[in-house]
Amino acid sequence: MVGKKRKKRRSKSTLGNHQRGWLWGRHAVLETLRAGRWRPYELLICDELLEAALLKEILQRCDDDQIPLGFTDANGLEDLVRARDHQGVAARMPEFPLKDFEELVSELPERPFLLILDRIQDPYNFGSILRSADLFGVDGIIIGDREQAGISSHVARSSSGAVNYLNITQVESLPAAAQQLQSAGIELISASEKAETSPAELDLTQGAAIIIGNEGAGVASELMEQCTTLCAIPQTGHVDSLNAAVAAGILCYEVQRQRRSS
Repeated sequence: MVGKKRKKRRSKSTLGNHQRGWLWGRHAVLETLRAGRWRPYELLICDELLEAALLKEILQRCDDDQIPLGFTDANGLEDLVRARDHQGVAARMPEFPLKDFEELVSELPERPFLLILDRIQDPYNFGSILRSADLFGVDGIIIGDREQAGISSHVARSSSGAVNYLNITQVESLPAAAQQLQSAGIELISASEKAETSPAELDLTQGAAIIIGNEGAGVASELMEQCTTLCAIPQTGHVDSLNAAVAAGILCYEVQRQRRSS
């Protein structure tokens, strides 16, 4: 059984981080408003720091979507989000709307491209992976509910708002989810330093799920054993491994390159 992460019942739950549920920065907030999937509880802005066109768009979108809007100064925003890089805008957010796993699988296209993230703990790595996933057309992202960074303000900001355009699901068992994908004809692929095949030598034009492992421990052995294909990203330098987000970006690019060529 794949299962979903059970959410605790709370009244008006907010995005969980030490900034009390606030998301800030122009790119992150504006893309959230534009996508319309993750509706803020309220927006707070310093209009003196915003360009006229940007201010007009924020005002219009808040009016259209009936999002409460308040005004403050730069120091007020800094005190609120506990950061100086607010760029004049902050949004108080609910928890991110995760996708149901079964629903995600049922809506996949004929040749889906998925990412399975195995215990990515650094929120900046997680956000960078999400940014690459949106840029290279990933159809869905599957994360576990243990030792995994959640969707926080840091993750959303690191993704430059790309989180709003991705189908992300969280499951209790990544191996069980991987097995279900395999049963649906989707190939499981993982990078491994022991592999002798480069990503460019693989056929990535069919349904594929690429597994990105933990920053320190890599892909869990149980997941690695389920993979039908292993590949090694060619390296010529002196260090023996790539950052998880960089590796994900390279592999996502290779999938898109092959699919465009075909």
